[in-house]
Amino acid sequence: MTELTKNSIVYRARYMQEMQTILKNISNIKPIAGATGFLNHQTDEMIYLPEHILDLNFLPELKVISKTERYFEFGAAVTLNEILDLGKKNIPPSLYYSIEKIANNAIRSLATIGGNIATANPLSGTFLPMLALDAKLEIRTAENIEWVPFAKYIDKSYAERREEKYIISRIRIPNETWTKSFYTRIGTPGYIGSDTASFLFLILIQKNILSDMRLFFASDELIRNKEFDNLLLGRTLPLSQSEVPAIMQKAKQIFTPEQFSSEFHNSCFYNLLEDNLYNLT
Repeated sequence: MTELTKNSIVYRARYMQEMQTILKNISNIKPIAGATGFLNHQTDEMIYLPEHILDLNFLPELKVISKTERYFEFGAAVTLNEILDLGKKNIPPSLYYSIEKIANNAIRSLATIGGNIATANPLSGTFLPMLALDAKLEIRTAENIEWVPFAKYIDKSYAERREEKYIISRIRIPNETWTKSFYTRIGTPGYIGSDTASFLFLILIQKNILSDMRLFFASDELIRNKEFDNLLLGRTLPLSQSEVPAIMQKAKQIFTPEQFSSEFHNSCFYNLLEDNLYNLT
């Protein structure tokens, strides 16, 4: 937005069909729910608004939270605090921990889960859990409804699609149990800066055998290597302490310094990985 719009028009859809009609008929409309991400980039005394705004807060389908034996499902306009209020025993721990570290209570009471992931920014708080837990997004355009894996949604090949008019209506996460979920946020709490990054480590243990592992690191870029994820599969736990240095040596061959945006992030990644490996001994 390059100029101040004095006469913004706000459209409040109360039904999904009405919302899709608005998307179809208004060429430059901007969907907004919590608006925290939108306002985050407003630095002047005057707030710059789009000419046409689609208010998503009156669509009841976007406020629904449900859980089945197979998956968790969140309407995209569910606030981050509403998810935290469910308790960490009732949602995937990594998702809980990631939301807990987003901004502050006041912002989390406004910010929505759909808005947090819509930009596909690796620095968004729930980005890594959504990716690691194989989340899917229900995407609604003026004409279609489709379920898109989050991994596909954030991919560069999907970038043009993200520029089209659409809303995220639901987020679905498989109801799977991980033996260990470790998530941490690096950098100034509640603020996204050059030192901000996230680290996520998931493991599944079955009969003392490590049967699945997923390791992610995100700063301005996503870092993941499935070769390393597969490196420890099939090993008997606990590991012996003597195994950890050899694993770390292999990690340094796979995750090179050039992949990280700074020496600080590089150092944090290796320290966190080493700590988590020793916790498996």
